[in-house]
This record gives sequence, C-alpha cells and structure tokens, in this order.
Amino acid sequence: MSPDIQSQLDALAKDVNSLKKNPPMKDHIHNGFDSSKVGWPDISKRVIYVHHTIYGTAAATATNYGVFYIVPVACTLIKFQEVHQTLGTDAGAVTLMLEKLTSTTAPDSGVDMLASTLSLKATINSVQTGTITGTIANRNLIAGDRLCLEDTGTLTAVANVTVLVELQII
Repeated sequence: MSPDIQSQLDALAKDVNSLKKNPPMKDHIHNGFDSSKVGWPDISKRVIYVHHTIYGTAAATATNYGVFYIVPVACTLIKFQEVHQTLGTDAGAVTLMLEKLTSTTAPDSGVDMLASTLSLKATINSVQTGTITGTIANRNLIAGDRLCLEDTGTLTAVANVTVLVELQII
C-alpha cells in the first residue's frame, strides 16, 4: 500500500474516532408528545458560543453596555474572552465585568461571574481571557437568566469591544 493511501486511511480513522466520541446531534422536530424520546446524552455537555460586539465609538458610551443574551437552558460559564480595538484613555481604571442577572435584577446590580474585571486599557487587539469565579452558584445559569456587560470608569476612546462567552449545557 502506498504511503499516500495509508495517510488517508489514518486521517479517516481519526475522523471516525472523533465522531464516535462526540457524535453530531441529528436534525429533529418535536411535537411535544415525544419528549420522552429526547436522549439527554444528545444535549448534555454541549457548548453554546455567544458572541457580542459593541461597534465603533458606541463602546465609549456606558449606556451601550448591558444585557446581550437571554439564557435558553440551564448551563454554566466555562470561558469568557474580550478584545477591543481602541483602548480607554482616561486616567482612572476602565474595566469590564460579566454579570448574571436573574428575575428582574437591573444591569449593574447582578452577580459577578468573573473573579476580577478585565481592563479596557489593556493592549489593543489582544484577546483577554477572564478568570471564572470560583463560586459555583455565581457561574451557573438557568433558563431566563440574562448575561450583562458591566463597565466601570470613564470609557473615553474605547472602541470595538467584542466578547465571546462559552456556556456548557448542564
């Protein structure tokens, strides 16, 4: 057998093993009467990726931060990243926090989901990864909870703030 065919077979075997470990969810429709047929292994441990960007100079206005996602299912925060294209120029601290809002909690009054804030004065175009809080109750979400960005400081000059939130279904 030629080395080229063997490398193709090895790549195919690797793909098959990957699919066995993490099979794709099949397309399906439910009518409400067949919920007993939904297999928990099909949805548990799946990851939801939430992207949000505050474009241009809108990121320099505090009222443009706030709720950006309503949680559809019980899940837990597993990763939070942020990047900005223009940093804050104010002399004081300019930071960003991810908050969990429950029930009727207003923005900036929620539960901190990170152990500490991220600086909006950090190096531009450099992805920052937040440290997730060690308090399990603060990083777990239920359907209907909301994710909110809380800014602090004077946002002068901040532009193009993008966040990525990874949530694992529990």
